[in-house]
Amino acid sequence: MSTVPVHDRLQLPDSLRAQLLDFRRRVWSIKMIEAVAAAAFGLVAALLVMFAVDRLVETPGWARGVLFVAAWVGTALVPLAIYKWIWRNHRLDELARLLTHKHPHIGDQLLGIIELVRDDSEQARSRALCEAAIAQVAEDARRRDFRDGVPNPRHKAWAWTFAVPAAACLGLLALCPQAITNSWARLMAPWKATPRYTFAAVEPLPPTLVVAHGEPFPVVARLRDDTAWKPAEGTAQLGEQHPVSATYKDGAYTFELPSQIDAGTLDLRIGDYRQKVRIEPTLRPELTSVSAEVTLPEYLGRPGTQQKDVRGGVATIVKGSQASFTAVASRDLSAAQVDGQSRDPHGPSVSSPAGKVDGNRSIEFRWKDALGLEGRAPFVLSVNGREDEAPSLSCENLPRQKVVLDTEALNFRVKAQDDFGVKAVGMEWQGPDDPMIKNPAKGERILAAGGSDKEAMDVAGTFTAKNLGIEPQPVSVRVFVEDYLPGRPRVYSAPYVLYVLNAEQHAIWVTEQLSKWHRQSLEVRDREMQLHETNKQLRAMSADELDRPEARKKIEAQADAERANGRRLNGLVTSGEDLVQQAMRNPEFGVGHLEKWAEMLQVLKDISGNRMPTVADLLKQASKAQAASSDQKKDGKTAMAGMVRDTKSGAGGDDPKKDEPKKTTPSVPQVVDRESSQQPLDDKAGTQQKPPGSPGAPSLTLPTTTIANPGKVPEQQACPTSQKLDEAVKKQEDLLAEFEKIGDELNRVLANLEGSTLMKRLKAASRAQYSIAGRMIDVVPNAFGTFAPQGKGDAAKTIDELVKQEAKGSHDVSTIMDDMASYFERRRLMKVKTVLEEMRKLDVVGNLRQLGDDLKKENGLSIAQCEYWSDTLDRWADDLVDPLSGGT
Repeated sequence: MSTVPVHDRLQLPDSLRAQLLDFRRRVWSIKMIEAVAAAAFGLVAALLVMFAVDRLVETPGWARGVLFVAAWVGTALVPLAIYKWIWRNHRLDELARLLTHKHPHIGDQLLGIIELVRDDSEQARSRALCEAAIAQVAEDARRRDFRDGVPNPRHKAWAWTFAVPAAACLGLLALCPQAITNSWARLMAPWKATPRYTFAAVEPLPPTLVVAHGEPFPVVARLRDDTAWKPAEGTAQLGEQHPVSATYKDGAYTFELPSQIDAGTLDLRIGDYRQKVRIEPTLRPELTSVSAEVTLPEYLGRPGTQQKDVRGGVATIVKGSQASFTAVASRDLSAAQVDGQSRDPHGPSVSSPAGKVDGNRSIEFRWKDALGLEGRAPFVLSVNGREDEAPSLSCENLPRQKVVLDTEALNFRVKAQDDFGVKAVGMEWQGPDDPMIKNPAKGERILAAGGSDKEAMDVAGTFTAKNLGIEPQPVSVRVFVEDYLPGRPRVYSAPYVLYVLNAEQHAIWVTEQLSKWHRQSLEVRDREMQLHETNKQLRAMSADELDRPEARKKIEAQADAERANGRRLNGLVTSGEDLVQQAMRNPEFGVGHLEKWAEMLQVLKDISGNRMPTVADLLKQASKAQAASSDQKKDGKTAMAGMVRDTKSGAGGDDPKKDEPKKTTPSVPQVVDRESSQQPLDDKAGTQQKPPGSPGAPSLTLPTTTIANPGKVPEQQACPTSQKLDEAVKKQEDLLAEFEKIGDELNRVLANLEGSTLMKRLKAASRAQYSIAGRMIDVVPNAFGTFAPQGKGDAAKTIDELVKQEAKGSHDVSTIMDDMASYFERRRLMKVKTVLEEMRKLDVVGNLRQLGDDLKKENGLSIAQCEYWSDTLDRWADDLVDPLSGGT
């Protein structure tokens, strides 16, 4: 089959082609208008729905997603319309086929001629016929209007459908652009947390609000500055509880909600604003610990910091320290303040800045935890800056006053304490400011060194005068303690006065004390003898006299006096034992004398501890004994009532006093209850023993049950008081006899001790004169030929001191002579008399007094006189020695 060349092919007429192309443009325009209007309608409809829902509630995310999908599903109509109406209807044959829906005849004709134009074979077979057909169809088409051939044109309806909501959107955009734009943003991005726009612009609350557990709490909702609506009132409802209203005031709504202990949801409504807030009741954060980091002053020698617990609210710190304070809460903190200044917390702790403690002040802590809860109340810490306190000490076993030998060791303990360490513990001593003492004692000794870490020390100390270089004299001893505070004086104990004596001085002192003790013991003996005489007078009284109240009181007073005298003797025994212990430390005392003295003290101790209390007990029993029973008159009749079952009667013995006239006493009726007894009565039995009663006028008493007397009442029971008195007097006579024996022995021992003491005192006076002579020899080369009034310098001062010593020596010798005279009156020893007469004959006291004046005028002669009197006094002392004293 032959074909037609391309350039010879038939073509559609230009008018027909233009008519089809115009139809195509109309189809495309209408259908695209429909698609775009439908898609735009979906968008604006979704926007209006979103806007409407947002005005009522917070549109949930799923609803926003549905609206978003629906809006964009509508826009999918545009590409579908492009594909259906543009892509599938852009060729002429497609347009002719589209026309068949409205114009089937012309449409089919157009399809036919379009096929002819394309079919070369038909054109080759009959070209003229083809041209005639094309012209015929073109002519028919020219008379038709293809614009109404668009299938189902709904572009106007869709345009109006879109125009109404679009106009509404434009109106809303004009009236409330922020609201409509917010709805559009929320619609276009449902996955974003775009906040909902409300006309009542409320600053949103956090999704979870932590409140104080069990406490009423406020919820404050504030309006933003750009709010378009300010409702007069808002409401908040917590769970199923009653809603709480709040009025608009100062740009906010304050809802006062009740206390809560369980979690719940708060529904907040202010105008068109809605919000749900989770309420979580939680306990407030509390401080679990408060500590202080203290750096002590440098002078205390304690480097580093010290931790101190100050939860009690009071911190007492020594002045000059550097201190910082740290408070630890029960939860991590978000903010904190110290004295109104913000401090950055570190977890649950917050610290104050370090500062110097120089007085009293207070520090206030405030805190807020990570949940937003503040402490119930601020914590106020009182910081007290105190002075470094002075150390304290106490001394044990060191007597306040005591006479000690210069070789005697006094052991004592010192307890010292300081709050920041004891530096040193020691003792110091000071003698009296007396010109008569050549070398007044003065010095100190450190007992123990301390340390900055030794807050308490227990130190053992020893005082021995000879080891410390202290000569015999009164010494005031004080214990001291030092701490580390610069410039602080020592802290001293109360003074302890120790009378330091050498062996000879101590022997003289002990002897004098023993003499005083002996005189006191004699007073106790004399008192005991007086009590004995009174007891004998009481024993001589009759039974009736002893039964009198005044006699009983006197006996009781005797018992009390006996006990008091026994206590006095017991005190003397104790003091005597102390004197013996003092004497035992002195080698000048003879051991034999001390042993005898100790033996006699044991006897006196037995007397005071056993015998005298026994006498007192017997006297006490005598004062409380039953009254002696008085015989009733045989011829007297006493009215009796009661039961008498005793049918036995004993043979009455001869009464030696039956012929004597008997005193009668008025009889009183008695109520008796006497039981019988099967025991045989004694033939010598007298009257029945009567119940004890008080002497004096008879009285009516309650009935007493008695039995028949099986025997005679012993005579000693007739008067118990007399019996006890008799025993007391006998025991008192025995102890007095023992006392007298002890007294004689004490006299002998004391006399021997006194004699030995007189000898020692003369020896001491002899050495004093020898010492004065030696010192004169030292100063004579510098003072020879000078007179004291014109003499100056050390030599003159030394001579003045020696003059005073000589005056004291003459006084001491005068006292020795007086004591020798008294001693001779007691002992009548010829040796004492001989020495005393010789001393009086030589006028030793006057010569020594004159020697004191000659020391200034005649230095050389005075030396010889001192040596002479030293030798003479020593000879007299030797003459007093009694080899038979038994003390060695």
